[in-house]
Amino acid sequence: MELPQLLLLLWSALVYWVLGQIWLVQIVIYPLFAKVGEAEYVAYHRFYSRRIPLPIIIPGFASFLLPAALAYFGPAIPGWMSAANIAAGIVGLLVTVLLEIPRHNRLEKGGRNETTIAELIRYNWPRTASITAQAVVTLLMLIHVFGEA
Repeated sequence: MELPQLLLLLWSALVYWVLGQIWLVQIVIYPLFAKVGEAEYVAYHRFYSRRIPLPIIIPGFASFLLPAALAYFGPAIPGWMSAANIAAGIVGLLVTVLLEIPRHNRLEKGGRNETTIAELIRYNWPRTASITAQAVVTLLMLIHVFGEA
């Protein structure tokens, strides 16, 4: 196996890891934020925030930024696949930086706030959709590259 195909396989592992995470966050973790009592909320959110860098933040940001490298160093695939993968990564990055991080900061400083939690859940849908789109495009890339063998 050549390096471009190996890079596609590594990308696939990453994007499917992030896909599982984002759906868990969207369906379970963020809704649980509303179930934590006000007195415990800041400590709960800090506990959550301290533990997510390695399993969630680093892979998440990698999934936003690596599609450009995959387009350059990865196997030959139709241009629309690379463009869609890059565009979805940009959407995920923008949602994270512009919408999600500020709300997490609010919750960490101000404590439990139903409006902010609802916004966190609502604004996470575009990120969930963008990562899901990356996973679908990645499946098509895999079929394109390895389906011909």
